[in-house]
Amino acid sequence: MPVQIGIIDQDPIRLVTPLLDDRAVSRHMIFIGVANQRPMFEKLEVVLAKRDIKSEFFEIPNVSNTAKIKSCVMELAKRLKEEGDTIKFNASCGLRHRLLSVYEVVRSFDWPIFVVEPNTDRLSWLYPDGQIDAQVQDHITINDYLTIFGAEAEFPTEEDMIHIDDVLLGVCEKWASHALELGPGLATLNFLATTCRKEQKLDVELSTKQQGYRELNILLEDLVQANLADYANGVLTFHSEKARRFSNGEWLEALVHAHVKQIQSELSTLQDCSLNVQVSRKIGEKEIRNELDVATVANNKLHIIECKTKGMRDDGDDTLYKLDTFAIY
Repeated sequence: MPVQIGIIDQDPIRLVTPLLDDRAVSRHMIFIGVANQRPMFEKLEVVLAKRDIKSEFFEIPNVSNTAKIKSCVMELAKRLKEEGDTIKFNASCGLRHRLLSVYEVVRSFDWPIFVVEPNTDRLSWLYPDGQIDAQVQDHITINDYLTIFGAEAEFPTEEDMIHIDDVLLGVCEKWASHALELGPGLATLNFLATTCRKEQKLDVELSTKQQGYRELNILLEDLVQANLADYANGVLTFHSEKARRFSNGEWLEALVHAHVKQIQSELSTLQDCSLNVQVSRKIGEKEIRNELDVATVANNKLHIIECKTKGMRDDGDDTLYKLDTFAIY
């Protein structure tokens, strides 16, 4: 059975993506790592098992002594040679002293070696000469990405999602393109929708001052015309919880998601996209939960888009902190 080997590091995505390529013949991956990298291996194993790819962890000593590392890897190489497997070394990841140690052992057995360039996602052959480079196919998903980095993801159901038709798209485009002018109204609408959420109801009475806001009245008229709400005698009544969520800032998330989906239909390297992904991770004994407004994988890289419709003067630091918790992605 063809086998690939590679070294685990903090960002092992490039060890996985070549295996997911439709042209790949390897159905067995050996991950080389130190003892404290076994948890990362277990997450990689989960992702590959879904594709019927066998994973194996080969432990090396956590030392800087390259002679000890090479001696350990040599035992693995001898075993693989005895088993008669076809071996390829993915040299894309790993600390330099480990990478060079494994490289020397692999070269001594005359096995092929390749790397996946991180910016272009292109597979290039280091050895032997004459092999043709190729673009790695884009098959890794948002869920795969989050799993590998220790997160559990919950994706919205069809019932939960706000689907944008032409009418709602027109409303979203209008609000986004006139955001500076409509800013005070958007902030007030966001506040009113939040009030409904906190009070667990779909109607809210506007103050006399709020009823006089020109920008807010423009937005309320749009909601009424789009059949999302009624507004009479100073009382705003949303037609549904989805309509309330739409007014509570999800209109921008839905607009961004719609644009990303449109790009996806035109750009094959944009391989996965989702709206409102609920993510939880354990750090020690503490569970950290976040929501990804819009998440997409393009060219085998995860991109997170945070959408905000309220003023950022007081909340900007919170948003930066939230995004920083996902910096490793």
